[in-house]
Amino acid sequence: MENADMGLMKRISVAHYPVNREKNRYIDVLPFDDTRVKLKSTTTSLTSNNDYINASFIKATEGNRRVATFICTQGPLVNTFEDFWEMVYQYQCPAIVMVTQFDSVKCDKYLPLHNGRGAYGKYNVKIMKKRKDNHQLWLRNVQVQNKESGKVHSVLHIEYPDWPDHGVPTNTDAVRQIWKRLHHIPTEHPIVVHCSAGIGRTGTYITIHTAIERILLGDKRSYDIVETVKNFRSQRPGMVQTEQQYKFCYQVIADELKYLLNSDH
Repeated sequence: MENADMGLMKRISVAHYPVNREKNRYIDVLPFDDTRVKLKSTTTSLTSNNDYINASFIKATEGNRRVATFICTQGPLVNTFEDFWEMVYQYQCPAIVMVTQFDSVKCDKYLPLHNGRGAYGKYNVKIMKKRKDNHQLWLRNVQVQNKESGKVHSVLHIEYPDWPDHGVPTNTDAVRQIWKRLHHIPTEHPIVVHCSAGIGRTGTYITIHTAIERILLGDKRSYDIVETVKNFRSQRPGMVQTEQQYKFCYQVIADELKYLLNSDH
C-alpha cells in the first residue's frame, strides 16, 4: 500500500509552538492545524494556557450523520490529564476507547485506578462501575464533573490492554466486541480513541468501526479500505502504521460481516 499522504502538504504549526512541545508524547506525531481539537481556553492549570491538545477530529464521510465521528488522540501525559478531561467534557464524548495499556512509557494513568476518584485540575473524575468481560476488555462507567458548574458528564471507558504496540491482536473477537458495544451509541458527539501515539492501533480501530457501519448502511464506497485510510491520513498523519494492521482491518471486517450474516440479529 502506498503511503499516499495527502497530509504532507497540510500545515502543522500550532503543535510546534514552544509552549506546546511538552504536550506531545512523540515529536513526530503531531496534529494538522485544520483538524486539530481546540479546547476552550478556560483551564486554570499552568500547563493549559492555550487551546492545544494533541488530538484530531476524524470523520469517514461528509454529511452522513449515522456514521460515528471520532477524536483520535495520544495516550495522555501527566501534564495533559486536565486537558484530556476538558476535551471529553467539552465535546460531550460518549465513550473512550483505549487500545493500549497504562504504563509510564506509553500512556500515563489518567484514570483514578486506585481509589476510584481523582481531581484533574477543574475536573473531578469518578469510576462508578467497572468490570472485565470475557474478551479481556475493561469496561468502566466514568463520571466527569466540572467543579465550577457542578455539571456531570457520563462516559463509557473501554480499555483493551492486550493489543500490542505496532502489532495486532491474535484474533478479532475483542475488537469486534468493542464495535458491538459502541454501535448503538448516538453519533452526534465524537468517540475518543487513543493508543500511545494515536495513529497505529487507533487508526486501525476507527477504520474497522466506520467500515462496518458504512457497509451496514449500504455505502458501497466503504469497501475501499485504501481510500478510507488515505482519507483518515489526510486528517491525522500516519493513521494505520503497519502492513499487519492494514490486513487486520480486512480480517475484522470480514469476520464481523460473516457473524452478522449467520446470526438472527
